[in-house]
Formats: sequence, C-alpha cells, structure tokens
Amino acid sequence: MAEEHDESDKSEDPTLKKLDDALKRGDVAKSQEVPTWFVLAGATLALIAFSSTAGEALKATLGGLLANAWRIPTDGAALTRLAVRIGMEAAGALTLPILLIVLAAIGGHVVQHRFVWSSEGLKPKLDRISPIAGMKRLFSKQALVNFAKGLVKVGLLGTIMALLLWPERSRLEALITVDPAALLPVVITVTLQMLGAVIAVLALIAAADFLFQYR
Repeated sequence: MAEEHDESDKSEDPTLKKLDDALKRGDVAKSQEVPTWFVLAGATLALIAFSSTAGEALKATLGGLLANAWRIPTDGAALTRLAVRIGMEAAGALTLPILLIVLAAIGGHVVQHRFVWSSEGLKPKLDRISPIAGMKRLFSKQALVNFAKGLVKVGLLGTIMALLLWPERSRLEALITVDPAALLPVVITVTLQMLGAVIAVLALIAAADFLFQYR
C-alpha cells in the first residue's frame, strides 16, 4: 500500500509542479473578455456613482478659472503653480472613479486565478523578433479565434448602437439648440443606455470566452 501511495505521489507531483511553475511565470489560462467586462462595468458604476460630484468639482475648478482668467498672472512661476493647483483639484475629483475602475480591472483577473505578480512577460526573448515565430503567432488557432471574436463583437455592438441611437436621432439633432446646462443630463442618460446594452452583450461574450479558455 505504501509503495502504491508513493507511486501515486510521483505521478501527481510533476503535474502540480508544472502548474505551479506556469502560475509563477504568469502563464495561466484566462479570458481577456472577462477583465474587459469588469472594466466597462466598473466605469459604468463610476459614472453612475461619481458623475455628479466629480462634475461639480471640475465645474467649480474650471468655472473659477474662466471667470477669473483676466486676473491670472502670466509669468512662468505663476502658471506653474496654477497648473499644479488645477491638476491637484482634478485628481481629487477623479481619484475615486479611477480607483474603482482599477479595482474592477484587477478583479477581472482575480476571479479567474489567484493573484500573480510575474516579470516573465517583460523579459526580452529572441523568438519575439523572429519573423517565422511571428507568423506562427499571427496565424495560430488562438489568433484566428480572437479575430473571429473581434468581428462578432464589432458586429453585435455596432448593431446595438444603431438600434439604440436611431430612434433618438431627432432628439440628438435638437441638442445643438439646447442650453449647455441642460445638455449634460441628456448625454448621461443616452450614455448609460448604451453602456447598459454593451455590458449585457459583453457579458455573454465574456461567458462564452471564459468557457472556451477553460474547456
């Protein structure tokens, strides 16, 4: 019994070691569509949650800049201080939305495999500059699948956008006569409608790609 157990361990350990080594190199099976979906969903959530507060903060900063443009000194030191102040205020307004999108991007990878930090992909490799190896990668099965997947995505998303925007064409044309203060709510509403449709379509594509990668 002990010999059978040892032989079983010997037969299983190499496979586990290969998987661990591949994970350390960052060579893991993963779907690129899943992080894309997470990023887009995070951006949509950020738009819903922070568009009002971030917009008001940016409006106050830029509005004050325009209202007092005639008082702004134009020497180099003053312009540098002004640029730094505007940059800090803009960063303060956009920090939370950007942080949410970054966390969503990380989450899109973590849900597929445990967190991996590897510099293997940054190391220079001679086969990457080889024309023959490049042609093999370009016309590989994975590349052809990605190309077909891209065509499907473009077709589906283009169709969805057309179906959503075509009924709104009259209202969108009339926006050129609308007061700028009333323009933003309309733009946000239409944008959220489009993002919602895109997220729904990409959810199906991401699920299908995930199953394909882990088949």
